[in-house]
Amino acid sequence: MELPYRKDLGHLTWDEVFARQLLRASLVEEWMDALHLDPGACVLDIGAGPGYVSLVLADRVGPNGLVCAVDRSADALAYLARLQYERGVWQIKRIVADATMLDPDAFRPDSALVTMVLHHANDPMGILASVVRMLPTGAPAVIGEFHPEGPCEKGPPRAERVSPDQVRAWCEAAGLAVLSYRRQTQEHFMFTLQRC
Repeated sequence: MELPYRKDLGHLTWDEVFARQLLRASLVEEWMDALHLDPGACVLDIGAGPGYVSLVLADRVGPNGLVCAVDRSADALAYLARLQYERGVWQIKRIVADATMLDPDAFRPDSALVTMVLHHANDPMGILASVVRMLPTGAPAVIGEFHPEGPCEKGPPRAERVSPDQVRAWCEAAGLAVLSYRRQTQEHFMFTLQRC
């Protein structure tokens, strides 16, 4: 029997969270294309969790690139560290941090990915403002979320989902210009953005 949903994912093991990330594998290619990720790029992955998406990003940027995998959970990033070691993937820098308080002097990504994170956040605007501080002017960003009008067969319950209109408003207030919006599946939507 599945335990009641918790915003902090405390009802799941990291194996289960990784398996849920894997269910979204078909979405990741479009996110990377929207970020114009090429070998050698540096990309910020906010809310990396146990790291499925970070590993895919690492494959795209190659050994001369860098994925800055940010998560507030040291346990989640320890899970990712184990996977990196097992797979010989060294171009992921794991950063245990509150995503609202990133230090722009610590590293400078070329782009940012914020997917399936904002519905977990206590301060989604703070996360987006932090991303804007990290990115150079004109840099691309992608935000992906669960659509509240989806069937809710996977992901958070409807009451925990954020609407595209809300995400758009947060982005614009933070200094991210919306370039495009699309519904990737019945459950998922994405914005392609640019740092103003």
